[in-house]
Amino acid sequence: MVLPCHIRDKLFLMEEVINFPTSLLRHRNYRWENLPMVPYSDLAGAASSLVRKGRKAMVVTGFYIPSGEPPATETDGPPGALILAEGLKNAGMEVSLLSDQYTLPALKAGLKILNLSEKEVPLICFPLESSDLDPAGSFSVRFIEELLNGPLGRNLSHLIFIERVGPNHTLDSLLAQEREGPPPVKQFEAMLPPSIRNRCFNSRLEDITRFTARTHLLLEFQKIWNLPIETIGIGDRGNEIGAGKIPWEVFKENSVTHREPVFCCRMKTDYFISCGISNWGGYALMAGIALAVGKVSLLERITPEQEGMVLDYLIHHGPAIDGITRRQGHSVDGIEFKDYMKVIERLKEIVLE
Repeated sequence: MVLPCHIRDKLFLMEEVINFPTSLLRHRNYRWENLPMVPYSDLAGAASSLVRKGRKAMVVTGFYIPSGEPPATETDGPPGALILAEGLKNAGMEVSLLSDQYTLPALKAGLKILNLSEKEVPLICFPLESSDLDPAGSFSVRFIEELLNGPLGRNLSHLIFIERVGPNHTLDSLLAQEREGPPPVKQFEAMLPPSIRNRCFNSRLEDITRFTARTHLLLEFQKIWNLPIETIGIGDRGNEIGAGKIPWEVFKENSVTHREPVFCCRMKTDYFISCGISNWGGYALMAGIALAVGKVSLLERITPEQEGMVLDYLIHHGPAIDGITRRQGHSVDGIEFKDYMKVIERLKEIVLE
């Protein structure tokens, strides 16, 4: 199914809204760090893929903040994953949610406040390795083999990663990227010694590998087994799964600090959605699907009151914290709820116009 021009036009407008939120132009806490990724964003492609081939999707999220007060998962990621899960289910697809032990309680709380059972939307806990020094991840490999051959993983049509941290580059991944011209090997080796490659970093360059289950291996197995699964990544900074679609040097050349080329993720997905806050990408994808399948009623529950209630419940019962402030506040990535919701409300307006 090729999306009609009027729907594609609305998707392009939604993509502009989640990447260039004009309502936040003068906001003191808003960071425009997603801008280098915008040329690689493809919301229309991701929505079209789900509309054409979507039957059974697994949504993966979770970005743990070990230095938080309290240590907890971010408020960016789970709300977007939940709205996608609810919307895809109501659009007629099978859907499950996957994360590790640090984010699963927040997803469980979210299902409860949305009145969804785990029978309707199964929760899958991807186990942590006993040591992050095992490059093969043998325990993770066994788990993935069982998952993809089991009832929840068999016949998947889509894997969707939203604000899911993934490992940074290796020399092999740098060389494998598509780019114009030769790969910048000398610059890469100067900035990333072997000891800090293939690690998961947050934006503060804190190594959180040992707090991160190896969900990225799902992509490795999808390629090794040549599974007919289409993959979507949603991210706002570059250290999320999906950003491997963007050449490493883009992060180096556009880095405000030295951190971006160190933490940018090597894992590539078929489609990548760039956005200022990853939750916005999840809402935009869901809005695009609702528009394309003619079920705009799927958006009726998306109100400030409903989303505020979901966020509050995640914060206190997950728990979940703001990834920027590292505290349990009613905000996402340092943006107060009312300003954060303006972008989501604008997405809804575009669909209903």
